[in-house]
Amino acid sequence: MSKGNAGGMLGVGGSRNKLSRSALRGSGGTGRGGRVQAEQDRRGELLRKFQERARKG
Repeated sequence: MSKGNAGGMLGVGGSRNKLSRSALRGSGGTGRGGRVQAEQDRRGELLRKFQERARKG
């Protein structure tokens, strides 16, 4: 009772994009480099503001 290639339907579950080794290791490949840095800068600025408010109040 094997599926026998299921009527020739290979990859029915969807196809994934091929990832490079560097992308798999987390060293890029997402194409979001500038946006990620901007988010980190914004979070750092918010953290600094909250810490200043905590010192004053």
